[in-house]
Amino acid sequence: MNLLDARRRAPRIAVDAFCGVASDHDLQYASMSNLSALGLHLEHVFDPATARPVVQLEIELPGIDEVLWTSAKVTRSTLTRIGRHPDGRPRFWCRAGLMIGDTSRRDRRLLREFVVHQLVTQHTVADRRQLS
Repeated sequence: MNLLDARRRAPRIAVDAFCGVASDHDLQYASMSNLSALGLHLEHVFDPATARPVVQLEIELPGIDEVLWTSAKVTRSTLTRIGRHPDGRPRFWCRAGLMIGDTSRRDRRLLREFVVHQLVTQHTVADRRQLS
């Protein structure tokens, strides 16, 4: 994690977690690979029927028993072809960067505190390794 990355307005941590993406009446799961108080990176099988520029998310914070609900704007996405559906239509894998939008004050504070706690923990572990 590079805190000095000019593209970032908030520190970002690596995570290995799931995030629910709400669509009409379903909740589809995506893999979340990094997270900050302002945004996240998701990967999932692309479904053109449910693709939207703004999505509703259920973010499961790893290691704690908390789920956050928020909206997020897709700021960038990349599609990679991964084969074909049985009917011959192409299938795609989507990697997307999202900026967190509307969320409760409590959830935004919880997310910020989670990211900061993870950064402090990672930094402390790295310092102990250097002293060993």
